[in-house]
Amino acid sequence: MGSARRRDAGILGILFTLALVPAVAPAQMGGGMGPGMGGVMEPRGRASPEGVEAEPQPATAPSPDRASPTARASSQAQMAGAMPHQGAPAPFYLESTFLLLVGAATAAGGLVVYRVTRARWRRQPGPAAFVTEAVLVVDLVQSTHLATHYGDGVAMRARTLLRDQALALAASHGLTSSESTGDGCVMTFGSVTGAVETALALLADMEHRATDLAPAPPPSIRAAVTYGEILLDGRGARHGAVINKAFRLEGLTREALVQVEGGASGAEIPEHDRIFLDEAAAEEARAAGFRVDAVGYCALKGFAGLHGVSRLLP
Repeated sequence: MGSARRRDAGILGILFTLALVPAVAPAQMGGGMGPGMGGVMEPRGRASPEGVEAEPQPATAPSPDRASPTARASSQAQMAGAMPHQGAPAPFYLESTFLLLVGAATAAGGLVVYRVTRARWRRQPGPAAFVTEAVLVVDLVQSTHLATHYGDGVAMRARTLLRDQALALAASHGLTSSESTGDGCVMTFGSVTGAVETALALLADMEHRATDLAPAPPPSIRAAVTYGEILLDGRGARHGAVINKAFRLEGLTREALVQVEGGASGAEIPEHDRIFLDEAAAEEARAAGFRVDAVGYCALKGFAGLHGVSRLLP
């Protein structure tokens, strides 16, 4: 921070010095520069040889009455030429004060341009990278119903409560990023274990929030966990099909599922207070000792083929 300030001060000093060059140059000439270059110009006439004094000539001034008009005009011109000459005032744009102000403004403008250019250069995105993370999407169920039946204030409190509790619980389970989605949020974790533990803790916490939204019932949520490779750009934003898949699983309906042998029947799949996992996340969760139940296969919008869906049990 200190080196940056010293660098900015040095650049400002250089710009200010360069801007003052037009103001310093005229000031060094001095006020005597001009006609005669500080001396007195002698009237033109016949110069006497060096070292020889001119002989005095008797002055015989003609009487005013006898002087011709031409002689009188010549005499007046000589008197006017003998008077000290007063130069015209310099234009305002050549005065030192004006040049100093212009120099200061130029230096300040140069510093502003430098700072803006440097800030834009710093914001340029760096190279992209790939990371393997777990994605957790949580969403508030029937937020419109809360707003229409209990008021917008209750619906807003439910959204805020869900986001705050989700972030508070995720902070201790390896949270790497989070973003609000309006009625919920999307979070990423370094492992499936962190995402699953956060989802289970959030689901249990929401069941005991009846007093926070009274007279409305406690908030109901849906969640989904996926696992895979994510594109991380230079600004830290995350992109990839793994994130999109988590949103598709979170909003999955019962009718979209295809039951498989050994899986749960459609009647046993709840519409809310559930946590769905894709195949990769389910495999990681089973390996970590969590209870996972295979639900079936489904077609997801934007994805080819059928995809296995599992449900995380408390």
